[in-house]
Amino acid sequence: MSLVISSTTNPKVKDIVQLLTKSKERKSRGLCIVEGAREINRALASNWVPKELWQLEGSDVPLQSASFPNYYKATPKVFQKLAYRNTTECAVAVFAVPDSGMNEYQELLESAKCLLVLEGIEKPGNLGACLRTACAAGVDAVILADSAVDPYSPNVIRNSTGALFEIPLITASSEELIRSFNSNGRKVYVTNLHEDAHSMFNIKWPNKCAIVLGEEANGLSETWVTNDFENIIIPMEGETIDSLNVSVSAALLMYHWRSQQ
Repeated sequence: MSLVISSTTNPKVKDIVQLLTKSKERKSRGLCIVEGAREINRALASNWVPKELWQLEGSDVPLQSASFPNYYKATPKVFQKLAYRNTTECAVAVFAVPDSGMNEYQELLESAKCLLVLEGIEKPGNLGACLRTACAAGVDAVILADSAVDPYSPNVIRNSTGALFEIPLITASSEELIRSFNSNGRKVYVTNLHEDAHSMFNIKWPNKCAIVLGEEANGLSETWVTNDFENIIIPMEGETIDSLNVSVSAALLMYHWRSQQ
């Protein structure tokens, strides 16, 4: 049995809008918004914990509404208020955000063949693209080090096209990660322009590695650069090209790793 919500001033509607627009609200409550039947069904299939389902009144989208403890139908005017995207497939859901702390992933951090580390990444589109490629390339997890972006924002979820539900996403500080990598003998490759850097084409990837990229404007912090990690670069031929988009760089490195598996 569903309740039809017809007023945009309904407190429940305002509550969803807060979760959509405010990262602080999502973080404090441990909740996020997933839009569209495809993404909602993927989140359910990945055992994300469902909280609320909102569906456009009169729509007939295949959804597992029985999985949600709270189910509402919204009039077109209300649903327009709830949908972050203009193309949302007649459904919006609230899910609990999975625990992304390192303590939840100790076994994975020790056994993973390849980890992608993104330090200080700022753009939701870049993170979403990195998640998609990491999932496609078979990387074991994506780790956000000292992240400046909310990984559960609507933009990240949209740009990841479902990959966020499938690949483990871990958040940590750079210092925590370095201690963890050093303690379990993981080979770390940092992408830093340096006179001693090696071309990625000369790398023979070991059994346990981590690929570390920094935010586009400033690159990696001193925390990574001053440690005894191997510097690798992506060779570039053009005279006017001195850098690549971080998601493109990540894709090239992950698929080079994949090519040797």
